[in-house]
This record gives sequence, structure tokens and C-alpha cells, in this order.
Amino acid sequence: MRRLAIGIVLVVAISMMFVPAAFAQKSPGVSSGAWAIGLPGTVTAESGFTGTEAIVVETGKVVKMEKMAGVKDGWQMKFKNEQGNAFTVYMGPKWFIENQKIKFMPGDGVVVRGKKFGSSIIATQVSKGDWTMKLRNEEDGQPAWECCFPGAVKMQ
Repeated sequence: MRRLAIGIVLVVAISMMFVPAAFAQKSPGVSSGAWAIGLPGTVTAESGFTGTEAIVVETGKVVKMEKMAGVKDGWQMKFKNEQGNAFTVYMGPKWFIENQKIKFMPGDGVVVRGKKFGSSIIATQVSKGDWTMKLRNEEDGQPAWECCFPGAVKMQ
């Protein structure tokens, strides 16, 4: 009986090593690694997003915060820039957004930084006043909510 219990514990422990990958939710077809994590399936290489687009900065107001269609627990901002153009700003998991010091409400003035794709922006940072929420690494798109980045600690 004890061997059976130990065997079950080992199987569960080994299985848990693969659980984080199941929640990464890469968009099919996006060719640029981490930029694909946490985006709806409509953002693909076939639809024109490659991950090599230039970083843009847009200033404007929050229209509303809402669930991201097609991404489990994904959170996005509806945003209108100073010229009146509307954008969907892909931010990240709701649990990550809601556990930051900065909060976004309709009417808030914000600065959005990220990669523009059609009428969407994949946010790397969103600032309000003196606060900035960092969402992704601008070089490779690695999300701030993902733990354990590749690469060894650099010794000085």
C-alpha cells in the first residue's frame, strides 16, 4: 500500500512539471517566440503579426477594461488616443493586472507603449501619472507574469 501511495505521488509530481506549459497559450502561427504568449488566436503570422514590428507610444484615455476574447483570464484595455483612434490594448492575465499598485479606470489618461498590430497594441508598458505597469520585455516579448527566464545568473 505504501509503494502505491509513493508511486501516485511521483506520477502527480512529474505531471505537474508540464502544467505551466499548458497555461502559456501561444497563438498559433506567431513566429516570434514570447510575443505569442497570452494573445488571442487572431494575432498570428498569417494575419500579419511577426513580432518584429517597431515599438510605438500612444497617449490617450481608457475607455474600459474587459476580458480578452479567446484567452483564458486574459485582460485588455479599450483605449482611445489623442487623435480619436480606438485601440484594443492586450495587457495580460487578469490576476497579474489586478495585483499591481496601478489601477486603470474609464476616463484615466494613460500612455501605452508596445507593438501595434492593426487596431491593436500588444502592450509592453502602460503608464498613468507617475506609475508604470511593465507587462513585457521589449526585446523579445517575454511577459512579466511568466516566471523563470532562460539564461544563467551573471557573476560579476
